Amino acid sequence: MISDPIQNVHENITIVEGPSGDGGERNRGYLLGKDKFAIINTGRRGSLENTFQEAVFNKGKDVKDVNFIFLTHPYPDIMGGVYKLKKIFPNAQVAINEKCKKVMDNPKNKVKNKHFYFTRKERLYFAVKKDPFDDLDDLKPDIYFKDGDKFDLGDTRLMVINFDGNSHGHSMFFSTSERAMFTGDALNLYPALPHSYLIDRSGSYQEWFKNIEFLEKAKISMICPDHDQYQQERHVIPYINDVKESFTRFEGQLEMAMIEQKYLTIHDLIERVHNAQGIVWYHPFTVLAPQANMIAHLLKLINEKKVQKNEKTDPVTYTYIGPKDDLL
Repeated sequence: MISDPIQNVHENITIVEGPSGDGGERNRGYLLGKDKFAIINTGRRGSLENTFQEAVFNKGKDVKDVNFIFLTHPYPDIMGGVYKLKKIFPNAQVAINEKCKKVMDNPKNKVKNKHFYFTRKERLYFAVKKDPFDDLDDLKPDIYFKDGDKFDLGDTRLMVINFDGNSHGHSMFFSTSERAMFTGDALNLYPALPHSYLIDRSGSYQEWFKNIEFLEKAKISMICPDHDQYQQERHVIPYINDVKESFTRFEGQLEMAMIEQKYLTIHDLIERVHNAQGIVWYHPFTVLAPQANMIAHLLKLINEKKVQKNEKTDPVTYTYIGPKDDLL
């Protein structure tokens, strides 16, 4: 965590940061603008709301000057603060992708049940530890945007870019004047090294990979992720490449594990590939991310006809059936 909870990293871009999570992940949102402002993601509930107000006052502006609260996706660490922020900034319109419309009337249960798979292990875990999805109340956004929509903020314009790879309806925002990309959960290297992304049940690794390749080609001067340090200028492309390479490395090790043993369950693969690399996730994703990511990887390999799902075995197992020469 940075020492100052309010950090101006550009004339028009301010990081607003609160206490880190139990895994060391950054808990933050962004304030964008000079005279008119947009908040991009709110952090966890009860952590950043008053700091956003202080950041606006530090710029000599008032609560009425915040026009928008943009959400990249409806996770509790992304939109938990939206409820109080709506009261602090009465003129601010809450905006989220139209693809999220079906979950916004009951995000607590719909995000949990549609985006993740809760086994007995997960249910027991959340019976003991605080369930962060409890922080999600019903919400009626003022704006449902779509890919390509643009929003004026005085000196800059914010453009919506779909990034469905992580989860259905995940968005990024591109600020034209600063050439800054606010990536939400699209890519983060910390704290989950070396596995730097989460694909939930509604997401797709094929889409995620295509979107990463889009970011490689885009003319971006700054990347602003939600749980990692921002990157500028010459550091942007190496950062994107590191994220892409972590995907390729993980998938290669997954394929090698399946060549070494013919029949492996999801939990076998998590132990041999995920846990063996020392990958550390934070609450609540310490129990949610390994299985969600492994399922998404396997679905990709099944679609590519590299892996076969053996549904007649109990429990279900997976077998590698693709070419082996490149892996040996």
